[in-house]
Amino acid sequence: MKITTAFVTLAALVSIGANAQQCPSNVVRKEIRSLSSTEWSRVTRVVKLMQDSGWFTWFAYMHTSNFNIIHGCEIFLPWHRRFLRDFETVGQMYDSGFFMPYWDTLRDYANPAGSAVLSSKYIGTNGKSNKCVTDGNQANWSMGYPSSHCLQRQYNNGQTISTWHSPEYIQSLMSRSTKMSQLRPAFEYSIHGAVHLALGGDMVMDWSPNDFAFWLHHANIDRMWFVWQMQNPGQNFWSIEGVDAKGKALTYGTPVPYYNDNILSLMQPGYNKMCFFYENGSTVSRKRSLPNKRDERKCIPRPIAPMPSLNDGVFDNVNDVPVASDTYVKDTIVASLPSDLLDKWFPTYANLPATAQNGTNNSAIPPAPPLDATVYSSSISSSSVEDVYSSTEVSDTDYSDVDDYVSGQSSSDYASDDYSAVAIPTDDGKGDDSAAGVYSEAYQQYDTDENPDAYGIDGVGPKYPMPNPFPLTDAWVKMHKLSPEEIHEHYAQAKEFVNDLNGAGYQSPFAKPSTGNNETTSTADAAESDVSSAANAADSNVSLVMAPVVPGLSGGKTSA
Repeated sequence: MKITTAFVTLAALVSIGANAQQCPSNVVRKEIRSLSSTEWSRVTRVVKLMQDSGWFTWFAYMHTSNFNIIHGCEIFLPWHRRFLRDFETVGQMYDSGFFMPYWDTLRDYANPAGSAVLSSKYIGTNGKSNKCVTDGNQANWSMGYPSSHCLQRQYNNGQTISTWHSPEYIQSLMSRSTKMSQLRPAFEYSIHGAVHLALGGDMVMDWSPNDFAFWLHHANIDRMWFVWQMQNPGQNFWSIEGVDAKGKALTYGTPVPYYNDNILSLMQPGYNKMCFFYENGSTVSRKRSLPNKRDERKCIPRPIAPMPSLNDGVFDNVNDVPVASDTYVKDTIVASLPSDLLDKWFPTYANLPATAQNGTNNSAIPPAPPLDATVYSSSISSSSVEDVYSSTEVSDTDYSDVDDYVSGQSSSDYASDDYSAVAIPTDDGKGDDSAAGVYSEAYQQYDTDENPDAYGIDGVGPKYPMPNPFPLTDAWVKMHKLSPEEIHEHYAQAKEFVNDLNGAGYQSPFAKPSTGNNETTSTADAAESDVSSAANAADSNVSLVMAPVVPGLSGGKTSA
């Protein structure tokens, strides 16, 4: 097997040119359960090659090295979008058709451990007595960072996982967020932290990219950011309001840490280095008509699997649902909730029609970028591998015209003095370690004492009530240097939401706990056999492109 070094081969990774705009081609990121067996085999084969050449070690190191400046501030979403694309582009050095799947974690909220994703067919189950993962695509892997160890998972409730946030709640966050400085903490302090804490092991450490679950999870976070961008593109698409980890206001010219690409160049999938779309209609081209028949053929979406029927208002198996849960529930919300709760939790729904069956709102056309193509494409005039794979710091450029653009945008129809929706809690930035205090929440899956009629007692209320999400932990809050008071506000709001919807008799279509692991075991053995042989076969036609050597480690390669 031929081996080359990253510093020779990685030029292809960064040589898109300073003035690149629309990508010549794009991969389509799909929900992991919708992948064909061939697609999943290709993904696992590439991921195994990346492990063998040290890339998991490298990405775990990168995340750890930048941890304190990419969380708890508005750089969180653009940095992780760039990080995801870096991982995806490295994978494309082994297979040009490689794409990063996403995990629609929201559909699994009522019983996360029952998700088919957490089965031997996909990414494996809970760690064993030593926390080591022994099944799935990373079975028995030895990770190289921060030192040699087995890939570890430890579910937060023994052999099960406590319930996390529903697709309805995430839709509420997107509806009530009118700028990135609201959306970022709304995501980061809810489903983002919940999934990390749920899986435990490597996923609750700085080096969480060791677990392939990290990449699936953050691809979904990125997809939800894009859904929010497209739900009200005139207001949301180019929103970057917020600050970095030092409290400095972001501009479109702010470079994301380590990469030097400015934020603006990362905001539109299908342009610059962001050569990807999301399945179910997340195209962002500003062209209303296709230029030729060849492009038309390429853009025809593959057929969507049949939608399973609802029984008592719920899906019997959420693993079978072929569309993103957060978009599916929009129709249910509009049809089921009284106007006062819509105004309170979903203020945009009066103006933005539900598009559940089509995913993202395809009829929405993103507004033109606020800057000329030179600034829009990149903050770097030229690139080299050494520049990209270094910690070179690039100073901000004063884009005064960008600030004028942002301040001149018209406010939304519902951002007025009589705006009755529950406001997203204000995030004042990272907490002071010396005065952070202790974060603690009393957790009950169902608040039956507060509102017993909402939980099916005496035949009143939904048959499958919405459970409370479990809260973040004190260790997690301290690790991210967050304010316990602010995290408490976010959690109190999540509980109030659950109480309101249950009290209104709302039946979430995804509230029935699924047992997808058991239902997929009949085909898992065959699938695992195919995946294992494809992932481990020595291919003389593939060159292992070695990752950069991590400082303090002997090399980039780890054994598996």
